[in-house]
Amino acid sequence: MANKDNSERIERYIREQMTPEENEVFLNDLKNDKKLREEAQMMALLIKEMKGEQAKQDDAVTQAVLSAKKKVQTVKVVRWTLSIAAMFILIFGATIIWNRQADTDALFNQYYTPYEISSSRGGDDEAIEKELAELCNKVGTEKDMAPIIACLQTIYDNIQSNDEDYVDYSYYKNDIVWYLALAYIKDKNVDKAKELLKPLAENGRKEAAELLDIIE
Repeated sequence: MANKDNSERIERYIREQMTPEENEVFLNDLKNDKKLREEAQMMALLIKEMKGEQAKQDDAVTQAVLSAKKKVQTVKVVRWTLSIAAMFILIFGATIIWNRQADTDALFNQYYTPYEISSSRGGDDEAIEKELAELCNKVGTEKDMAPIIACLQTIYDNIQSNDEDYVDYSYYKNDIVWYLALAYIKDKNVDKAKELLKPLAENGRKEAAELLDIIE
């Protein structure tokens, strides 16, 4: 069962009713409180589903109007159903969890974790590992993402083009893509993040699939 206090805080955050201090505390809690993150994600998915339902109802209304065989009463029922969905969209529509600046911050805080060097990735070049750890951790600590994105994107592009100088980086490709996607989200470029997250999700990376489901 969802925690009532958490639900109220999430709703106040979505409605932009928090003070700057409360907003900062909420984003910090979102980063550290797994249950709060899960409830926020559920609400985001619910709102997304409501938008999908509205589109379905729009189609239903169109078909009802175009069909001469439909009774006027049926059209009214469909329109009444649509008005209920529209009411929720009007309340939440402009505040879906990834749709404004604070929302991308919340998503970033929810999914970012510091990069940890691990031998399980298969690479054995300590210099590369340290370089990537520094770059990926700057995604979390730096405000200006442009230089970090440029570095990670260059490495990724060279891996993709099979550049011989970047063969050893290929062991860390999935991590590079993940942190590059997070950097784009932090930089408010959701479309670029989607492009990177799709192949990760298809390859079975759970958090990539979850994040992609929210921002699509």
